[in-house]
Amino acid sequence: MDRNSLIGLFLIGLILMVYSYYAAPPVQDSEQNGKSATEAPVAGNDQGSSFKETKGRPTDDSIEAGLTNAGMTEIPDSSLAVDSTSALGLFRPFRRGTPKDFILQNPQIRVTLSSLGGSVAEVELKEYTTYRKTPLLLFKIGDARYNFTYSAGGQTLRTEELYFSPAEHTDSSLVLRVEPRNGSFIEHRYVLPATGYQLQHEVRRVNMSTLLESNNRYTELEWQVHTPSQERDLEDERKIPDIYYRYVNDEPDYLTINKEESEDLPNQVKWISFRQKFFSTSLIAEGHFDNAKISGRPLADSQHVAEYHASVTMPMENPDNERFAMRFYFGPNHFQELEALKLGLEKQVPLGWGIFGWVNRFIVIPVFNWLDSFSLSYGLIILILTLIIKVILFPLTYQSYVSGAKMKVLKPEIDELKSRFESDPARMQSEQMKLFQRAGVNPLGGCIPLLLQFPILIALFNFFPASIELRQQGFLWADDLSSYDSILDLPFRIPFYGAHVSLFTLLMTASTLLYTHFNNQISGVTGQMKTLGYIMPLMFLPVLNSYSSALSYYYFLANMITFGQQWAVRRFVIDEEAIHRKIQENKNKPVKKSRFQAKLEEMQRTAQQRQAPRTGNKGKGN
Repeated sequence: MDRNSLIGLFLIGLILMVYSYYAAPPVQDSEQNGKSATEAPVAGNDQGSSFKETKGRPTDDSIEAGLTNAGMTEIPDSSLAVDSTSALGLFRPFRRGTPKDFILQNPQIRVTLSSLGGSVAEVELKEYTTYRKTPLLLFKIGDARYNFTYSAGGQTLRTEELYFSPAEHTDSSLVLRVEPRNGSFIEHRYVLPATGYQLQHEVRRVNMSTLLESNNRYTELEWQVHTPSQERDLEDERKIPDIYYRYVNDEPDYLTINKEESEDLPNQVKWISFRQKFFSTSLIAEGHFDNAKISGRPLADSQHVAEYHASVTMPMENPDNERFAMRFYFGPNHFQELEALKLGLEKQVPLGWGIFGWVNRFIVIPVFNWLDSFSLSYGLIILILTLIIKVILFPLTYQSYVSGAKMKVLKPEIDELKSRFESDPARMQSEQMKLFQRAGVNPLGGCIPLLLQFPILIALFNFFPASIELRQQGFLWADDLSSYDSILDLPFRIPFYGAHVSLFTLLMTASTLLYTHFNNQISGVTGQMKTLGYIMPLMFLPVLNSYSSALSYYYFLANMITFGQQWAVRRFVIDEEAIHRKIQENKNKPVKKSRFQAKLEEMQRTAQQRQAPRTGNKGKGN
């Protein structure tokens, strides 16, 4: 491997390490490393759309105790002292009761709706499980808060304090109401389609003008979720949480919550999404929300990842006949699934920015999905994908092999220059450039092809960890290609490395060291450049040890295929004797200097002239 190739590799490695650092926000301390408490299994995994009413979960009669048991903020019962004939007093009977749960489900999701607050209390994704093979819950009963705030009789009315009653129900829908007097009601309607991850939701107010303030033109909705741990590595999950949002007629943006953060959204908002590593909970307005405030923070207990909170303002101006339509998306962060919604929710899948995202979206994902259509194992799919990429890049890598062969032919002459001008590095560089010029060799021939491969390298660095298709898919000793593979769990944690040993990462590192050694034998590189070639793979070792095992597996395959390509080309394609003859012929031909070469020589002469006076005055006093 020539010096310029090593420089190119070093630059790629350095940029990749910096990229990985900024792509993964600092994690908060956790009590356990990836060991969450086991979730309780949830019944009702029947296929097909169905509706169930279940007995209410045990709770105190009062709403305050119910909220306290759920771990949410206690809300004072402000209406107890209000006369029962007043506006707020009419809601007093609805503040006492036993919560009942209602189940809507289709083949993809199981939604538990509660009479307490008329809200979504729990969501299970039926086609997925946690790493511990328990039902995958986006949030559990007691971990979500859903509240509309109204003004009644000069006081605040919160729907989370009220017990709703079922007014209508079918196999796919549920209507919950609070009816303080005949013909006046607040209604929450939920409709679950036969398939898919969306839950339609409509809020309706009828004949409520005498009960709610007439100037109450806007309604505030609060939506808060504590997300449970679902994956193998809790620390890794805590690097991911973001709150994505999109203004009407604008591109999606996000708020990272690796620490407690909040942000005001002053414009019309189309949707807000609580993103986890592989799943998301999204609230989508059919029209728009007037504005919103979002906030979040990591949670330090061993069961949860983060707390998400959104407070949105809804334009509801007519209490006598008003509807506001929304929908939830409870589902996987699967690029095609989200893209099909045509809302921009697919931006939550971290494919990389700029050209890196384009490479993933228009090259890597289509090829990966095409291979996936053959129902192959994902280990085999990654192998075939690697072969396809290496074949596409072969014209570039072939030029680097030819450049390496030319440098090998010139090596004796380069070594002679080094010995002649050992004490004058500037002169040695000048003479070496002249040699390259006479021989018709581009000194950057081995570096440029490597840099041109850089977008694909970074694209795949993003793709494999974000690909939900790899989640819980095993290959060889790896039981989950989306997470690290471990052949040894350590009883202690090594700083910057972790508490486990990833075999795919070790194989990737060993193959890179072997490839570097092989190329050093050919090129004869020495000194700092030789040392750098061995240090680089060791720098990647702690970085990739906790990354997706699919990524390390791909790098290992890419190294071995590159090694095989280089050996085959040099063994059967490149004729070093012919290259030597061609170089000797080029030496006798007049060569026109390029602007770059002329500028470089001018810079070298200037440096030599500046150095000459200092050399002549050496040893003289001032």
